[in-house]
Parts: sequence; C-alpha cells; structure tokens
Amino acid sequence: MLLSMEGEDIDPMVDELGAGGARLWSSKHFDRFYEGQMIGPAVLLLEDIGMPIVYPVVKRKSWPAISVQFVDMGDKEREMIFKFLFKLERKKIQTGEPKRRAL
Repeated sequence: MLLSMEGEDIDPMVDELGAGGARLWSSKHFDRFYEGQMIGPAVLLLEDIGMPIVYPVVKRKSWPAISVQFVDMGDKEREMIFKFLFKLERKKIQTGEPKRRAL
C-alpha cells in the first residue's frame, strides 16, 4: 500500500487483505497512526490486477499492526480486490499452502 502522510510517502506492508479492509505492518511509522484517522487516499498494489485507490480509516492499533477499514470504495476497486484475493487463493491451493484468514 502506498500513501502519503504529512507530505511523506510511506508504504506499510499489507499483512492481511479483505474486501473491506486490511492489516498493515509499520514499525517505522507506527506512532503516526491513531484510531479513527483517515489515511487515504491510498493505492493498493495488486500484482497483475491493478492499483485501486482506497480510503482507509484506522480501526485498531497493536504494535506493529494497524487495522484499517476501507470506506467509500467503488465497485471497480472492490472487484479488483476480489480478483486479487481469488487469484491468491487459487495459487495457494495449487501449491498446497495453508489458507489465511481474511479481514
């Protein structure tokens, strides 16, 4: 995920992704996030699918994880996330990797 905070571009790692939100990991910028904070617009980099723009709001923090909910998301962006998740699950099934819980 790419986003800008106070004029600085940051790219927290997305640990879990769901159609309605994500869990981010950011030890370097953890203190810059607070519950209720709107941190968008942000760009999700979905390999081979696209780069939907999302509007995350911080829901919870627990070092170094930041849980966010996507608000005001359009159908196109939601569809891109679903396609990415479907592709990822299909890849996991093919390789025998265990499933992970989505948000």
